[in-house]
Amino acid sequence: MAQLLALRLLILVLALCIPRTQGSDGGAQDCCLKYSLRKIPAQIVRSYRKQEPSLGCPIPAILFLPRKHSQPELCADPKETWVQQLMQRLDKPPAPQKQVKGCRKDRGAPKPGKKRKGSKGCKKTEQP
Repeated sequence: MAQLLALRLLILVLALCIPRTQGSDGGAQDCCLKYSLRKIPAQIVRSYRKQEPSLGCPIPAILFLPRKHSQPELCADPKETWVQQLMQRLDKPPAPQKQVKGCRKDRGAPKPGKKRKGSKGCKKTEQP
């Protein structure tokens, strides 16, 4: 009777320890199991990371991180041309944005206590 209880306790301890030994690198790793069937638009992606089979995942993949943090990562085949182009686009530094000088009325609400002049519109002039 005591041997049966000890055997059951041993099986229970082993069953609880097995899932922990699979993630022995200190953290859980999410792996892509299949690729996205659709092309992923560049507008919704902020960065990417590579998945290698040598790190314990079943397939090589590129995981695109969406701009919205609440959405899951999107998996893509690294051999696809559109995937390589999207990776190159994300690797480029962002282009500097031109600052357009607008009308005074476009600069926001007036400060409290100040009145605006009665200008009906702004004349657009081009800067060289």
